[in-house]
Amino acid sequence: MPGDERESLDRLRALQRDAETGGPQRLLDRIAEEIDGHAALFTPDGTPLTPHRELPGSLAETARRLRGGEARSVVEHDGAHRVAAFALSAEPDAPTLALAGPSLDRFTTEPARTDALRLLALSWRAHHAHERWRRADEAGDQVREAVLHLLIDGALPAAHRTAGALGDPLPDPMRVWVVEIGALERGDRDAVADRLVHLTGGRAWMIKCPVYSGHLIPAVPPMDHERERACLAELVATATESTGRISVGISNVLPLRDYAVGYQQAFHALAHARGNAERFATFGRGHDLAAEIAGAGQRWARQVLAGLEEFSPQRPQDPTREELRGTLTSWLMFHQQAARHLKIHRNTLQARLHKIGALLDRDLHRLHDQACVDLALRLRNSGAADASAEADLDALLRAEAVRRWAAQLLDPLRASPRLRETVRAWLLADARLPETAEALGLSTTAVRKRLVRAEQLLERSLLHSPSLSYDLHLAFRALNPLG
Repeated sequence: MPGDERESLDRLRALQRDAETGGPQRLLDRIAEEIDGHAALFTPDGTPLTPHRELPGSLAETARRLRGGEARSVVEHDGAHRVAAFALSAEPDAPTLALAGPSLDRFTTEPARTDALRLLALSWRAHHAHERWRRADEAGDQVREAVLHLLIDGALPAAHRTAGALGDPLPDPMRVWVVEIGALERGDRDAVADRLVHLTGGRAWMIKCPVYSGHLIPAVPPMDHERERACLAELVATATESTGRISVGISNVLPLRDYAVGYQQAFHALAHARGNAERFATFGRGHDLAAEIAGAGQRWARQVLAGLEEFSPQRPQDPTREELRGTLTSWLMFHQQAARHLKIHRNTLQARLHKIGALLDRDLHRLHDQACVDLALRLRNSGAADASAEADLDALLRAEAVRRWAAQLLDPLRASPRLRETVRAWLLADARLPETAEALGLSTTAVRKRLVRAEQLLERSLLHSPSLSYDLHLAFRALNPLG
């Protein structure tokens, strides 16, 4: 093979490697090196596709002149250098390649120009298609996240309408799964989500958690028990060195309107799943305190929430009652992560919490007030009110049914007085580890280990929100007042 042909073939191979490994930008860098100058792509309106790089103004001008005429290429002089522009293709949205440098002839000769332009055009099309797919995928994720907010807020008709825009109906009834992916490598969550959809026969309505970046929280139609276990076993077995361990918490079968309850159940089950051999667990044991005092607690709940329910913003820029209620719900569920959940600045979150606290006359950073407001929100739409019931929390907690609920909830800790006392001290310290450690004379690490052990016994989450801390606080109060 003649030397010129061998050199041309080597150059073509190098261009192909650049296109495969670095896309259009790596090809542009190689071309710029060849001509000892600059190479850039410009959109049809003259905007450089690499705006962070400093480029001679003559490049954009030449690219615009090419777009203004009918020629497919332009070669001009710009002082001591030559400037050239080439259309990558006849497609209206295809970019223009503009070059400037003292060695421009190295590019403009055949077949150097033809090979480079063909590969650059193919690389750009592939990159452009990938970007369009990525943007479409991100838009789909945003719609699904909007459905998550609607479901948590109880706006079921709006959730159905929004989900309908994706052509993917929401399952009703369903189980909520919380799938935790141990590692956070880019793309791992997408890969596990695709695997889960495949394993469930396309029936999982997938949502990527906006709070915990390693979590998926799909709504899954109920399955036959054996099929569900096989699906879960295969899912956790897909864990790799890249993804890390996969754990799954599963809620009870619930109507779609109870998605928020299902999410909390699945989150609690996940705490248990992390420590068992199967790496998955279904929510079990226990009853809902709100269900035990549904009618009797309505009057008390209305009294607790009155300030917020009667609120009307005075200025157009003030948050509405619904926004404040959504902020309160998110705070009680996720605490500091609520800003991420709501897509607001943490200063905005704190300002809203200050406003809500003033309306309710509560300190929303104290566990007792958090537990009271959380229970009141759960009771808000729980059924017909008993007008004769007392509007007093302690009176409600003294009811025999509530005391049975509390005893059942705390029963797993009965055999371990040390763990029970640790949990009680943690609640008295507003669920703060340093203060708990100081009160018990232990290290923070020791307290954390005890609470992780308590999570396994209670089969509930304590250290991560949503946490069992509110119900535990009320259970201890029902059996033996705290503090």
